[in-house]
Amino acid sequence: MDAEFPFQSEFHNGMSGWFYRQIPKHYAEFRVGQRFGGLEFDEDVLLSTSTMSKWIVPKYHQSHINYCHVPPPHFYGIPKPGPFEWAKSLGLGVIDQHFTTFVDEIIANSEFTRQRIQRHYRTNSEVLHPPVRVNNFYADKPDSPPYFVMVCRLVPMKRPELVARAFANSNADVRLVVIGSGPLQSKLSEFQNVEVRPGLTDSELEEVVARSIGGVAFAKLEHCGITPKEFQAAGKPVIVPDEPNLRNHVVDGETGVVTAVSEDGIRSGINRVLNGDWNPDRIREAAQPWGREAFQKRARELVQTAVDTIV
Repeated sequence: MDAEFPFQSEFHNGMSGWFYRQIPKHYAEFRVGQRFGGLEFDEDVLLSTSTMSKWIVPKYHQSHINYCHVPPPHFYGIPKPGPFEWAKSLGLGVIDQHFTTFVDEIIANSEFTRQRIQRHYRTNSEVLHPPVRVNNFYADKPDSPPYFVMVCRLVPMKRPELVARAFANSNADVRLVVIGSGPLQSKLSEFQNVEVRPGLTDSELEEVVARSIGGVAFAKLEHCGITPKEFQAAGKPVIVPDEPNLRNHVVDGETGVVTAVSEDGIRSGINRVLNGDWNPDRIREAAQPWGREAFQKRARELVQTAVDTIV
């Protein structure tokens, strides 16, 4: 079932003013967790996936396996200024850890998430990469002059402005196509050599990637990352920051470029891609373990192992 709650729509569709600015992230995640905690099921085994679905409280005969995307960053991952913010995050973290004790098995979506689960919940977990449409992406002859692709929500944590600034100030004859929408959309459109294209269909996205020279994925502390594998599925090298989890996607110099989090670092990555001798088949190999068939096979194995251990 898709456990959507009225509060989620209300929150995401535009609470404004003081309330939105001051307490939305902590409060929203707490409310969603509350609603998960109130759900009831009759099945023997529950499989859940989302940040807050760990708050489901199973009945005595039920087993609960959670596919964890990330421990709530606003409870654990972001330094809190001031005693009130610190105490609020501490309290919510304690509640989150309490409900996690009702989960029989946690499966992580990446190595970075696995490390976070170990740190915050003190439990070991296996890694199951999410499914990517690797067979849908393909390579075409790159446009001239060449362009890179960045696919993301246009919000500060994805760092699109830093990437756009690096391209605007690059000496190379190269462009950046940004696919996505968000509050930074109009600002990004002002940069030279940067084109913003919101609202593309899957087939349009695949065509843009096919005719690119490479991709850029530069989010801050990305807990997993899908777009690097989409670029690699098309045989395109991808530029990533030297941070978890994105650096885990790339063998530097073989399937992409790992670089410093700065304009100079991004420009260095651009030049390395433009001047590199890349093997598209080698790059495509890096994406195959993230395909749907690979996901289904490993998911069945992990769930069966978990059930056998629990029962």
